[in-house]
Parts: sequence; structure tokens; C-alpha cells
Amino acid sequence: MSLQEMPNEVMEKLVDDADYATIQSIRKVSRGLRSFIDGKTWQFPMYELSLDAYDDFIKLQWYHLHGRYQPFFFNGILEDYSMYYAQEKLGVVVEGGRSVEKMVKNEKVHTVGFNDLEMLLNSSLLKLKNLRTSFYTVEKKECRLDYLLFKEKLRNLFATREQKVEAENVCFKVTDQSEILLVLPHVDPSSVEDIYIEDSREIRNTVLDIGEVVQTAQWKNARTLTLENCVLSAPLKHFTHFDEAYINVGSISMGDVIDMKNEICQRSDFERFKRIHLYYVYVSDEEELIRLLGEQTSDWSYTQVWLYETVDPRTALRLEKFENRITFQARYVCPNMTLIPLE
Repeated sequence: MSLQEMPNEVMEKLVDDADYATIQSIRKVSRGLRSFIDGKTWQFPMYELSLDAYDDFIKLQWYHLHGRYQPFFFNGILEDYSMYYAQEKLGVVVEGGRSVEKMVKNEKVHTVGFNDLEMLLNSSLLKLKNLRTSFYTVEKKECRLDYLLFKEKLRNLFATREQKVEAENVCFKVTDQSEILLVLPHVDPSSVEDIYIEDSREIRNTVLDIGEVVQTAQWKNARTLTLENCVLSAPLKHFTHFDEAYINVGSISMGDVIDMKNEICQRSDFERFKRIHLYYVYVSDEEELIRLLGEQTSDWSYTQVWLYETVDPRTALRLEKFENRITFQARYVCPNMTLIPLE
């Protein structure tokens, strides 16, 4: 008796504990087995998902937990997979996974890559530790339309899921905020803990407008923020809820700093606050800002420090100004510590 002739009950028993790669190998044996596999609902627990999209190249990397019935994260063996898709004249070269390199003729790289991504997400339980998407500047004009269509299909893929993706850490390497909004609004807000944003353009410290991103529930729920190679454009009031953040901004006013200090001091959950590093290019009325911040705890040659009361009597807010950096940091209150009263 061949594999295809076995009763469905026997087949289900055989594939019940198979990993993702094995299932995909069985799927390629025949049309009958493909129909059998596609007719089942597979929920492989996924630990991490990474997508890199270029104008003529796509990379997918993910980690599954072996054994569909093992509790997510706490048990199971991590199985890692990587798939590479490269556009060639005759079609798309596909490499990786658990199969040898192959050529998919007369196809576009974004079509082949998306089809595999769609099948992967539809067969996975997406309770992720890390979700990372990277997009890069399109260099080839002939790929621009396919690239734009790929991004729109990616948005719909996440938006139309019956159950939102859960992701603790979300990482975005982008050229503008629209590429963040492809995925972030469709992640379960209650699952997001950390946001990482990097500008993928080669020019360092370019301005990245995130005016729409800061309005999302996912942004408001996150606890930590890290930025690389970009200067953010958004009001500072949208950063005060973070417990820990590293922020690069362009110009700031003394009012921005005063308001940020007051909002942090008045946080009802100040016991969770750790630190926010604010790097800036220019601050208006710097001398007036220093005066309005109140009496300094110390005034060293390069560093100025202020200590403020907070809603938590056990902790104070330490504000340190050093060159073009302002640091807001929580400090335990010590005996005889002089604090500037809470406004």
C-alpha cells in the first residue's frame, strides 16, 4: 500500500507530530497529499519571524517549536529555517529551508516569496518572541510596482487574520513610517513590550516622521523603545509612557523638556520607570531652559543635574544634561536629599 492509499486516520497519525519541514516535504509528493495537507488546519507554534524585502531579493527566517501540542516557549525544540528568493532573468531562484536550490521559471520574486510567506503564516500559531520586518530603498525601476504590490499584500495578510499576531518584541528597519504601519497596527496591542526602529536608508540620521505610528495602541502599550540611524519627528509627549527609551530628535524647545519632565514625574506607574535618553541636535533658549529647570543638585564642568519629586515618595527623577543629551532617570530617595517639589 502506497502512502497515498492509506486511510486519512492513519495519515493524520503519521503527520500528527511532524515538524513544519516534514509537512512541506510530504505536501510535494503528489496532488493527493497536497490536498490532504492543505485540507487540515496546522498550528505550528512559531517563536520568531523575520522578513527582509529588497527590490529583487527576499529573505524569510523563522523558528518553529517542534511538536504542535507542546506549550509555547516553555517546552519544545527550536527548529530554524531560512528561505532566500532572488530574481533572475528566467525566473526566481529559491534556496534554503530543507530543500535544494531550485528555479521557479517565469515568476516574480515578490510573488513567489509572498506565496510562501502566506502559507507559512496560515499554518502557524503566531505567539512570537520577536517579529522583525526590514524594507530597503528600491533601486531598480522595473521592480517598483511589484515591490509596492508585495507591501500591500503583506498589509492585507496581517490585517485579515482571524486572530491577531502576538509579538513581544517588534523590530522595523524601514525607509518611512508607512512600512511600519504595514504590520504594527495588526499586532495584538497587549502583547507588545519592546519597539525597535531603524532607518534603512544609507544616509545617517535622516528624519523619520512617525506621526501616525505614535497614535497606535501598540505604540502606547509598549514599555521600551530603541532607535538606530534616525531622527524622529513627533511630539515628545508621545514618549513619556516608556519605561526605557533611547530617542534621537532634531530641535526641541524648552517647553518640550519641561512638559516631558512634568509628565514623567506625574506618571501613576512611576515605579516602573527606568530611564529615557533624549539626544537632540538643537534646543532653543538653552539658558532659559536651565533657569526654568530649577536649582541644580550639581553643576560640574560638563554635566548639570536636577532632582525632582515624583508621585512615588520612594523615588525621585534625576534629570542630567550633558552636551546634546538629556537623561531622565529614576533614583531612590536618600536621607537629606534635596528635591525640587512636584509641580
